[in-house]
Amino acid sequence: MFGLKRLYIEKAAQHDEVTREVRHRLVHLPAQIIPGKEALRLHSPLTPQDISWAKETLLLARQQGPFWRGCPGTKEYICCGYQILQVMTNCPMDCSYCILQAYFNLPALTVFTNWEDLWGEMEAKLAARPGKIQRLGTGEFGDSLALDDLLGLNRQLIAFISRWPHAILEIKTKWHRVEPLLPLGPNPRVIFAWSLNTPRLIRQEEHGAPPLEARLAAAQKCAQAGFRLAFHFDPLIYYPDWEKDYHGVVARLFAAVPAEAIAWISLGALRYMPFLKNIMRQRFPASRIAEEEFITALDGKKRYFKTLRAEMFSRLRQWIAAQAPEVFVYLCMESPWMWRQVFGYAPESQELSRRLDERALPHLPLEKSSDEQVSCLKIL
Repeated sequence: MFGLKRLYIEKAAQHDEVTREVRHRLVHLPAQIIPGKEALRLHSPLTPQDISWAKETLLLARQQGPFWRGCPGTKEYICCGYQILQVMTNCPMDCSYCILQAYFNLPALTVFTNWEDLWGEMEAKLAARPGKIQRLGTGEFGDSLALDDLLGLNRQLIAFISRWPHAILEIKTKWHRVEPLLPLGPNPRVIFAWSLNTPRLIRQEEHGAPPLEARLAAAQKCAQAGFRLAFHFDPLIYYPDWEKDYHGVVARLFAAVPAEAIAWISLGALRYMPFLKNIMRQRFPASRIAEEEFITALDGKKRYFKTLRAEMFSRLRQWIAAQAPEVFVYLCMESPWMWRQVFGYAPESQELSRRLDERALPHLPLEKSSDEQVSCLKIL
């Protein structure tokens, strides 16, 4: 499974049910019990060799902090209010641009096994505000679907979410194997969301990830099973033929799935912390995507010039609107200036969150506080 070669188990996690299930499915891998996660800290920061080693290494450990966390946005950019369930960190696929290469200090695919705490935390959070729509997902610090054959997490998450009428589960992924979850549909409160890119970039930069046609075929199966869909053109990456290639992806997307099944589409351009560039150069010497012109933005990340980002976002928005004008499109982690260039106005983060809530559950009233003033600007 994804070429796993090593299995480490934190001593405190060795008797958890998840651990027993994983050991049964990976019976061919000898398990090494370690006293704690710190036993795997090879270097600080991790070297490129450590990162490659991590792709073949699975660590089962217990989550010491909260599972439920807010999306780590920054005040300079408009945030969508996505809520993260941090059940795992790192990803078995190996995209050259992945921020996770520079984000964690453990050289392993880490799965947190104390799921009884996860269910308890979710129960308490959802019960505390039963009328508030909560958009939840596990796809911020790892792929939501890639390890599902091993873990079986999404089957349990879907069952849990089904008990809470204001809870939404977004399964963010590049992976394509959805067949085990299809019998759990129809369920419009489960949104399968694929990261999309051009075939050229998938071949050159998204190592180990399924091709575009496999992702779209999986999305088609989910729509037919009664789930809803989302798509994330993130990161958009500039290269000389980007317009023709991305236009082709948009056309293939709407040829594969019905527009009415799509809850939203997000757009985000390539961005990375400055020290990631050296990691990319060492691990992926053939990649040229970090060699374009970048500036240091307000969040400290390297980004394309604003004019180029605005052009790319505007073109994608135009192509999507030509295919399906009713589909909701938004920008991921961009400034008010960029929103005004692309959409003609800039929502507050609270307003964007609210608009996504409306798209997630259009038939339910939204919870309002007495002093909440939200405009009803329509995102076109």
